[in-house]
Amino acid sequence: MNIAILNHYASVPEVGSAETRHFELARRFVREGHRVDIYVGDFSHLTGKRWSEMFGWSFSKDGADFIVVETREYIGNSLSRLLSSIDYYRNGRKKIIQSRYDVIIASSPHPFSWSLGWYYVKKKGGRFFIEIRDVWPDDLVELGSLSYRHPVSKLFDHMCKKYYPKADGIISLVPDLSNHFNRLKVRPKNFIYIPNGVDLKIFKDPEPCPAVDELFSKVPADKMKVVYAGSIVEHKGIKEFIEALSKVNKNLRDRFVFFFVGASQADYLVSVKETAKDLQNVFFFDPVPKRCVPYLLQKADVLLFTLSQTVMDHPAVSSYKVVDYMASGKPVLCVDIENLPFKKTKGAVFFRKDNLEEALRKILLEDLSELGRRNREYVVKERDWGRLYEKLRSFVLS
Repeated sequence: MNIAILNHYASVPEVGSAETRHFELARRFVREGHRVDIYVGDFSHLTGKRWSEMFGWSFSKDGADFIVVETREYIGNSLSRLLSSIDYYRNGRKKIIQSRYDVIIASSPHPFSWSLGWYYVKKKGGRFFIEIRDVWPDDLVELGSLSYRHPVSKLFDHMCKKYYPKADGIISLVPDLSNHFNRLKVRPKNFIYIPNGVDLKIFKDPEPCPAVDELFSKVPADKMKVVYAGSIVEHKGIKEFIEALSKVNKNLRDRFVFFFVGASQADYLVSVKETAKDLQNVFFFDPVPKRCVPYLLQKADVLLFTLSQTVMDHPAVSSYKVVDYMASGKPVLCVDIENLPFKKTKGAVFFRKDNLEEALRKILLEDLSELGRRNREYVVKERDWGRLYEKLRSFVLS
């Protein structure tokens, strides 16, 4: 089979931890003899770089071929980002129509990937699958970025109503989209839940990474090392955590050191650093390559998961950070929000802004190895990429 995966933000492990989902799935298709092309937008806010400058307009990784589509640069959730999404559709048409595919998997968050996929299917045929990673506009409304009355929301709603009925199936990273479908008054033909997963083999004996050793060389060995590995952006709740940390008894607080490792929004990082300016044990670092993440997590004593309060039904259910944390087998200090995956496993010490001191004392005084074991068992059963690939293959190739 010839398969095209359309994801504006797809990535590879060398570049960072985010958006490696389709690389993981594609290389498994390739191992079984299928051909896979991944169409990626040239510029992504996740890297701040252009693929064409790093690897050229096409490149291969583990047998999967990446085809780079020309898109403009943008900042945040701006008009330029919407226009970049339209670039992906317009410029992608010229490239995708040159090849022959049996299956198209068009992945959001923005629905212009669906437009590109349907453009191909109308011209040349093939099976058309929509993948919903972020539920737009619903997630943007819940985060307070838009209202349903906003013209962009109306545009996205229109595109959902147009393309959902055309799809041979819908792949979701969220277990239940019934509220979304009911609001739009649409009924998909076929639906399957396939969240993000993890390659458990790389966590068994992580490859040493000099960049990680350099980070840990900066702090005393007798400190309890708490690591946050993920994007440093506003809705992740990092600033709220640091505000709560600043109110913790200094003698207790200073027995820990906190590492925040990840890509950041520049203005937000400045604000967070200002909040942390009086804390001598809080450090911020650029992201490490995906291959270094298992080693980074292994070197930590505790992993930190933060998130702003949200009204989402299934917060962070497909977060790369969550599944990596779980696979590491390390205990987790986690914000107390309902329906997080750590709630399901009971694999974390939970904190609120008014009881962080109590949570930190618990970390110092109790054996938390059982928490890490529960998380590890969960991902072995539910989130191994091999198992998830088998579900996807059966869904799109049957």
